[in-house]
Amino acid sequence: MIRIGIIGYDTSHVVAFTRLLHDTADPFHIPGGRVVMGYPSFSPDVHSSVSRVEGFTQEMAGFGVALAASVEEVVDQADAILLLSVDGRRHLAEVKPVLEARKPVFIDKPLAANYRDAAAIVRLAQENNCSLFSSSSLRFDAHIISLKADATLGNILACDAFSPASLDASNPGLFWYGIHGVEMLYTFMGRGCQKVSCHSTEGYDVVVGTWCEDRSGTLRGLRRGANDYGVTVFGEKKVGHMLYSREIPIYSQLLKEIMVFCQSSQAPVPVAETLEMMAFMQAALVSQQENREVGLHEITAEA
Repeated sequence: MIRIGIIGYDTSHVVAFTRLLHDTADPFHIPGGRVVMGYPSFSPDVHSSVSRVEGFTQEMAGFGVALAASVEEVVDQADAILLLSVDGRRHLAEVKPVLEARKPVFIDKPLAANYRDAAAIVRLAQENNCSLFSSSSLRFDAHIISLKADATLGNILACDAFSPASLDASNPGLFWYGIHGVEMLYTFMGRGCQKVSCHSTEGYDVVVGTWCEDRSGTLRGLRRGANDYGVTVFGEKKVGHMLYSREIPIYSQLLKEIMVFCQSSQAPVPVAETLEMMAFMQAALVSQQENREVGLHEITAEA
């Protein structure tokens, strides 16, 4: 039984993951771990953080989870860490003691609120030889996984992904919520994006990425009208289209992967791919601000 520590009590993922681990009667119960301690950090300048931390802290007490006074105390008492802080700005500071202690750590989306911090996190993990995993739950949705495994598509030439993309100044551009769409896009396209252009209005973002070997990926971030999560995948042999599953709780799919990671220290998503996603989002933000196409090499060179 893996002892799990949680950092950050300001997202619904905290309660959802704990319930799936602790409640053996839940039809989607994930065995193998138990949350033993948590540190209820939050961001006072982010409404969705400060307005929810008290309620989630009370719910976690109901699961018998001990309350820590610091990140370091959680790290000391746990075998593996879930860094679930909703605000990516906190991730670099909060994960540093975890990486130095060489405890496997899952960092909830986004890895950070900007590329520079994300690159610093990855460097710290490498310097300390510590296992690191970060992902949106959408990557492991049952329908997305099914389409990804469809060999009849042939080689993937292009992908159009869409998701809600609400905004918050604390984590600008796609770093706040549009990351879900970016995660689905990279599930099919993988690494290799070279340049990005972004057109943004009050109601939506349209981000076009150019990959090597004449491949392309498009993200549509939605802020008005009907919202949903899905992809259209253009293969050499067939076009596939999929909306995310509502039959299987999406958090349970991600938590299965997290538990395998905690047991094996092998991340199901390469850290290099996650880091490129951060560069993609940073490039989209620069493109929006400067009204030009932005090469990912411009972003990575600055870190």
